[in-house]
Amino acid sequence: MRSTGRVISAAGVGSLAFLAFAIVWPVFRSFTAGEPGALVSTITSPSVLRILRFTLFQALLSTVLCLLVGIPAAYYYGRFRGVLSRSLYSITFIPFFMPSISMVIGFLVMYGRNGLINTFLDALGFGRVQFLYTLGAILLGHVFYNSPILIRILGGALRNTPPSVLENARIDGASHMKSFVRVELPLVIPAFVTSVILIFGYCFTSFAVVLILGGSQYATLEVAIYMYLRLLARPDIAVALACVQFIFIFIFGIVISLLEKREQFDYEGSYVRRRSGLRYYVVAYLLFQILPIGASLFGSVLDFRQMKVVLSGVVNLFTEDITPYIGTTVSGAIGNSLLLSVFASIVGVTLAFALAWNSRRVRTGNRLMRLTSLLCISITPAILALGYTIHYRSLPAPLLMTMLYIVVSFPIALNMVYSQVVSLDLQIIDAARVDGAGSIQVLLRIVLPIAKNILVSAAMVIFAISMGEFSGSLILGGDRFPTATVAIYRMLSGRQVLESRALSALLLVIVIVVMAIVSKLTANEQQEAGNTGNTS
Repeated sequence: MRSTGRVISAAGVGSLAFLAFAIVWPVFRSFTAGEPGALVSTITSPSVLRILRFTLFQALLSTVLCLLVGIPAAYYYGRFRGVLSRSLYSITFIPFFMPSISMVIGFLVMYGRNGLINTFLDALGFGRVQFLYTLGAILLGHVFYNSPILIRILGGALRNTPPSVLENARIDGASHMKSFVRVELPLVIPAFVTSVILIFGYCFTSFAVVLILGGSQYATLEVAIYMYLRLLARPDIAVALACVQFIFIFIFGIVISLLEKREQFDYEGSYVRRRSGLRYYVVAYLLFQILPIGASLFGSVLDFRQMKVVLSGVVNLFTEDITPYIGTTVSGAIGNSLLLSVFASIVGVTLAFALAWNSRRVRTGNRLMRLTSLLCISITPAILALGYTIHYRSLPAPLLMTMLYIVVSFPIALNMVYSQVVSLDLQIIDAARVDGAGSIQVLLRIVLPIAKNILVSAAMVIFAISMGEFSGSLILGGDRFPTATVAIYRMLSGRQVLESRALSALLLVIVIVVMAIVSKLTANEQQEAGNTGNTS
């Protein structure tokens, strides 16, 4: 039994060793490789300060717009039930799992010069409007991509506020607006602040939205890291930009971890309102969110201007030689993505389980989980790819990309697995040990069968995130091992518009199917837990 316990402990240590090799060492080496004076000089140079100012400006403005647009939808989700409320929750997967390149394709179909909006305006006689390649396009993309965070976090907190508090406010004569501002919002301030910080962090580190919808003239820190490293051959400036970005994101991560202990209420049910004119706003908001997804899915097979089916993009995707644009065949790019994503999901869920299983046995386990998640969140794909390019250049690109995928998806997978592991009934495990079962037997015959759904779900989450990862894939594998997201970007840059839309639609379908399976597995897990609780 001691030997098997040592094996399991060694697996946990191996997980930490992987994180040290995949994150700590390359990032630390990158930030300390040069002369401190030269680094400070570069950081304080006018060009870097200009990029930093714009990054802060667009992140702050994007966050404010996300709040203005998202708070009413979050309130509706928290206070109403029905089809609209369920639809609001279903779009909360967008910030976490929708491939950014597919979102950008949807925006090009919707808001491009020949897109749906301009076609509609032209038909009405208003003329065409230049939406794309402006600051407005970046802001619009950020609102689309990040405002659903408010629904998941703030809306979820509003659902859990005690109905008695709100009923007392109504008895005292408070209107719904006054009750929200003076009673409800103060109760969910931690959730509100967490939402704001997360939205700001996503907008601060935005890559695909800025690179494609805005263009190089609107470069943020994340985009500038890529440009200085891969296009301008100035790794010294890329490192300086990475240092600045890491400091900002790490500070935000600390704030989030401090706010993680949110409001605690004795659950009394939810306060549900019946009717409100807010439903019309919610319908408009859902259209704003759903139409670009539909445009991304159907833009490759439908000519929206003439309203006819066009299959040339799908046919050309697998029949024409597009190798000059992407560096490999389309099938090869898809195969690269599938291969790396499957391998990353297997390794990632194994590391997450080993770390979670060992952490549950120590007092500081929960703190270790938070620290690990904070470390992974603080490192963006561009920073990680920068460290790998400088210090692990001799390693194969597929290995580096797999490591990057695991790190990027690790916080979500780790938290999913850890929440299941710590909730295991220890009496069952103790009884098995009394009957003479060793640690490996307990693991294989009790723990894994109980946790199989959540482990499969975590693996599929890693797979979905890996399939859609763009910035790290572009930096590490753009030339040597192009993936589906890189292929979409390269075809789009090469004016292979219909083909890029077709591949984007295929990628989006894969991610949607995977996340639907994850939702089903998670729902089954919760139902089984509820049945077990009712039986006991």
